Amino acid sequence: MASVDLSLEICGMSGDGTIAAGGILNEAMSRAGLSVLAFDSYPAEIRGFGRCVTLSRIGDVEMLALSDRTNVLISLDDEQSRSRIPFLARNAVVLFDNKPPSYVDEDQSIAAHVEPDTLLYGIPFGDLAAGASGTKRGRNLTALGAFAALFEVPPGFFHDVIKKKFRPKGEKVLDANLKCFDAGYRYVRGSFAGRTVSLLAVPEEREAADKVLLSGNVAIARGALDANLKLYFGYPITPATPIMEYLARALPEKGGRVVQMEDEISSIGAVMGSFYAGRRAMTATSGPGFALMTELITHGVMAEVPAVIIDAQRGGPATGLPTKTEQSDLHAAVFGGPGDSSRIVFAPTNVRECYEYTVRSFQLAEKYQVPVIVLTDFFLDNRVENVRMPRATDEQVADWNVYPDEESRDRYRRYEMTESGISPRAVPGMEGYLFAATDSGLQP
Repeated sequence: MASVDLSLEICGMSGDGTIAAGGILNEAMSRAGLSVLAFDSYPAEIRGFGRCVTLSRIGDVEMLALSDRTNVLISLDDEQSRSRIPFLARNAVVLFDNKPPSYVDEDQSIAAHVEPDTLLYGIPFGDLAAGASGTKRGRNLTALGAFAALFEVPPGFFHDVIKKKFRPKGEKVLDANLKCFDAGYRYVRGSFAGRTVSLLAVPEEREAADKVLLSGNVAIARGALDANLKLYFGYPITPATPIMEYLARALPEKGGRVVQMEDEISSIGAVMGSFYAGRRAMTATSGPGFALMTELITHGVMAEVPAVIIDAQRGGPATGLPTKTEQSDLHAAVFGGPGDSSRIVFAPTNVRECYEYTVRSFQLAEKYQVPVIVLTDFFLDNRVENVRMPRATDEQVADWNVYPDEESRDRYRRYEMTESGISPRAVPGMEGYLFAATDSGLQP
């Protein structure tokens, strides 16, 4: 049973630095040797105006799901944070700005709405940040400093993350953010001496863990890179787009290419063309795009052409709800298309499996000469877990294509019946192994 199990939310308005603060918190807790599971909620509007919430569950054993009750709420905006009150656990801790940037009526303060058993800590986030750096923009860092002091977390874990995040922006920016964090830390140590909470106490030194914070989408992208992906073809669609964005930066460094196509139909066609030519390729989409790919997926089954497809499920039906999660594409993935068109379908349950199944999908697509579909969903794609650094072995990424033997040269039949049921697959350009691939099943 976990001795540390803390669910924490940071809530604010767009522009308060809520998401950035949540990211720093998660990485600091990971460096402290604790398990982290996190998910960010932010406005769907392009203008980026509205409530932002980071949810984190932190413990000393692996966290498998977020909790439906919050132990700690850090409020950067009382109006937005009041919506989180129904989710507070008994004896929850609330940190709020008791001198907010703009005036808040007394009856609108979060302190006026929480249950009597809530432990309230009013801290002047903005004033402390302004005193430390000359601007109130660092209130989110001040709030993190207050949290670290209140829960007896050594500040060094946060300092390391802040340095990593802000040093590329220059020493002046880095120094300002460190000062904001330290101002919040000192304030709580001085003003709330004797009222600290030991639920999250961690020692100064812990054995270094080979762990990284990864989202499901990043784990998929890294798995594809480690599997020697050569080409990615895609069309932007929520929640799969971050896969393409990550690969657009990383794949060219490994000699590959990312091509944004005109639609999902051309994307799956290009993936199949690449595999047909002997190069590993991949695409990622969501339910609406997957529906458009159905005909070519079944063409791949008929012509025995490999493909790797990520289906990042979102709320449906039809074009659906791009910022809501749903797991309703299973039947489409397994049975979608005319006739009996078998394919391989994976459904990872956590971030590490996103990596492992993506790596595995390339080998199985090659060996069985069939499209492989990896089903994820909005929540799994965007949630963050700290996992041990995934690394694929040479054996796990080896070429599994079944090539024809030398004896069949000049009399090669692509769709010849074999005892295993797998016909050897030549790659165009192999001298003496000419063939035609169609979806009619006719021999050349």
